[in-house]
Amino acid sequence: MWLQSNIGELAAFGTAIFWTITALAFESASLKVGSLSVNIIRLCIGFIFISTFTFFSRGLLFPTDANSMQWLWLSLSGLIGFVLGDLFLFKSYTLIGSRFAMLIMTLVPPLTAIQGRLFLNETLNGFHIL
Repeated sequence: MWLQSNIGELAAFGTAIFWTITALAFESASLKVGSLSVNIIRLCIGFIFISTFTFFSRGLLFPTDANSMQWLWLSLSGLIGFVLGDLFLFKSYTLIGSRFAMLIMTLVPPLTAIQGRLFLNETLNGFHIL
């Protein structure tokens, strides 16, 4: 009964623990072999896992059923997020450490809200902030 009523808290706690372990592990690896090498290895391993999953779930190794516009957006998203974003993240681990980099990443939601207000005239009420 206790587990059912506190499953959200346990999931959040587990996520925080694994997020911390991952950051520390990637910091250690980036310091040893370099952020670019870590990112390339991570991308290759991730590609193998995702291809295996999609093969068993959809019967396709690649999304060959996607049209050219979907491929364009998928490629741009992967290039910006997985390649550049994570490369810069791993480089920040070597420059300022994973603890400080993760602390800076906690500023993303409030900074996004401020930029949304300034550039897109978005408003947040109390429910949105929670």
